[in-house]
Amino acid sequence: MSAGRRVGVLLAGVAAALLLLTPFIATFDDLLAALAQRSGLDAMVAGIAAPEARMVAAALNLVGVHAASTGATLWVFGAHPVKLVIGWNCVGWEGLVIFGMTLVVGLRPQEHWEATLHILIIGILGTVVVNLVRIALVSVLAADAGYYPAIFVHDWAATLFTVVWLFGFWAFAQRWILGWTPLED
Repeated sequence: MSAGRRVGVLLAGVAAALLLLTPFIATFDDLLAALAQRSGLDAMVAGIAAPEARMVAAALNLVGVHAASTGATLWVFGAHPVKLVIGWNCVGWEGLVIFGMTLVVGLRPQEHWEATLHILIIGILGTVVVNLVRIALVSVLAADAGYYPAIFVHDWAATLFTVVWLFGFWAFAQRWILGWTPLED
């Protein structure tokens, strides 16, 4: 089975499992948050949440949505102005874990180091951008449409965003990065 097909099968399986398990994952997140607070993991991830909140606020302001941030707190002003706290489990670590799983399946040991480096850089940066877009979308929905549409997107659609991104990324990578061979000197 080719690497592209293995990645596709893995992503389809992960998407199916995540969608089936989303209600359990949403419930389990509360327990994970309590465990993270006890172990100090939340303090480490809090260092990621503050810059993410600043980047989301800046991006929202660029597209005309009035937003501000202080630390990991994001204010979005719309029909229903909201104050959102970006917690440790909102920063997108799940997307990076799934991306890491696809690396194990999608990269072959014989790949040229430059191709591997390109995949790592584009994949990590793309996953971070998808997480920022997800946070921005949830924020705007909370401010304009209210709590329940934002929670639906936060709990259900966010998983789909990540999986769609990874399908597109690996289609791109298989076609234009891994299909490329370096010139011989």
